[in-house]
Amino acid sequence: MLKRTFIHLPGVGPRRETHFWRQGLSTWEDFLSAKRIHGLSRVRMDWLKAELTGSLGHLSDPAYFAARLQAGEHWRLFQHFRPRTAYLDIETYGKAWPGLLVTVAGLYDGRNMRQFVQGSNLQEFPSALASFDLLVTFNGTQFDLPVLKAYFPELNLPPAHVDLRFLMARLGFKGGLKKIEPRFGIHRPKAVNGMDGYIAVLLWERYQRGDKGALDLLLSYNREDVVNLEVLMDAAFRMERDRLFPASPGESGRRQAARP
Repeated sequence: MLKRTFIHLPGVGPRRETHFWRQGLSTWEDFLSAKRIHGLSRVRMDWLKAELTGSLGHLSDPAYFAARLQAGEHWRLFQHFRPRTAYLDIETYGKAWPGLLVTVAGLYDGRNMRQFVQGSNLQEFPSALASFDLLVTFNGTQFDLPVLKAYFPELNLPPAHVDLRFLMARLGFKGGLKKIEPRFGIHRPKAVNGMDGYIAVLLWERYQRGDKGALDLLLSYNREDVVNLEVLMDAAFRMERDRLFPASPGESGRRQAARP
């Protein structure tokens, strides 16, 4: 999807991008090999080709594309930077938003789940997060990231961020994470099914009074909040991609087979 993207180029918006696609310029290589492009002067075409050549030189640099794409289009980076994508959710305690106490920060890379707990290893969270290129959250724009920045003032966030709350809403799936999950075949274990942020706060209070089992349950709840983001991100990426590039019958079968 990244190499099919043109809206990161100066002066190119969704309409112009679609105009390129309709001319058969599906990828950067198609554009670079074109002799003429309808609607572009020779000077403008050559200038955009120079910009695309620069893009090819930055394929390993997520910050380059994140700065040139609107936040709502960062989903286009997912497939390319998936090996260095982190899924994040936090649990908090207190009333002074965003200056809340971070009790648990869950971080998942598609293979390994790490959880950072207040009073134990939470101080290791910033360095763990720094190794990623793309961050996926649900409502992180309005909650998780402001809280984390207030709690860790020197925190360096990954350059690109996909907030699934807004991406899912654009696709027609509105509501909270737990309302959306069943529509994608996600069903939480019985032990944490039906839990919400309020119960998470009560579990932290119980843990503070010495109930170790309450922390275990809180971590299980947080884990579901985090690992389920990968399933939703993968689905949202495919839906947005297929909306822009409807598959032919043969290609549709290949896409199905290629799903992780």
